[in-house]
Amino acid sequence: MNESGLKLIVWVIAASVAGTTLLVPQPVDPWEMPSLVLDRVAVSDAIGLDQTLAKEVPDSEEARTLRSLFLDHGRSEANPPYEATEYDQRQAAIHRAMEAFVDKHGTPAFEAMRAGAVEDFVRVFGDGTHEAQDDYETGVIGGVREILEQYGALHRGVVVAPPLTVRTFYKARWNAVHRRPFVEGFSQIELQAYWGWLALHGWGKPLRKREDALVAFHDAGGFGTQEAAALFDLLGGRPDRAGKSLERLYAQSGELRLRNLALGTLHAALFPMGSP
Repeated sequence: MNESGLKLIVWVIAASVAGTTLLVPQPVDPWEMPSLVLDRVAVSDAIGLDQTLAKEVPDSEEARTLRSLFLDHGRSEANPPYEATEYDQRQAAIHRAMEAFVDKHGTPAFEAMRAGAVEDFVRVFGDGTHEAQDDYETGVIGGVREILEQYGALHRGVVVAPPLTVRTFYKARWNAVHRRPFVEGFSQIELQAYWGWLALHGWGKPLRKREDALVAFHDAGGFGTQEAAALFDLLGGRPDRAGKSLERLYAQSGELRLRNLALGTLHAALFPMGSP
């Protein structure tokens, strides 16, 4: 037999072993959540809309006042602690300025202000390594760096969350500062980027809050919610239910990873270990 024939036999045997290994059920550590997956076109459209809206911010005294108060709030966040009375007074001033702005320019202009703030943040914050250089940049960034670190979106100075998730975190903060619901004005893909990160990547956060975030992520059309719900069952001390859910998902999809996750769930139930 020549050398080519030997190589062919070795290759066939190796492929057979690899195929057999894949077919043999292998328990997989069941603690890892599905990754956050976002539609690229929808993400691009959402960012493009913000960029367009940001160009429509009115140039008026009301707009300048509201912007100035927002930056003051950011500077206070970046330099804690501050008196509760100072916070209350600033919040009251922001509320009055917001009402005056909306009365003059309307809700669409208010949405443009929010988009403009996000675009300013993206320019200043960059990839997360930039430190504020002056009062303006300090006001723009405010306490967002700490928020991103708290929720695992910024790790050791490196942004690990999708860009749209970072933008939605800032947008939610902007809403909160202006006493608006956190996700007011969010598109469907922005809701996925926000709630999906909190649910799937919020390690260390209370399980109940992550489960609530997962419901919101599901309602927004998020990907991988059934698998995540099964793993939440495991984290919540319900391994039997988790295993059955994963087995059902495997039967529907035929994905070997889901089968192995189900086996890993059984293994975790028999030999309990701590989760991350």
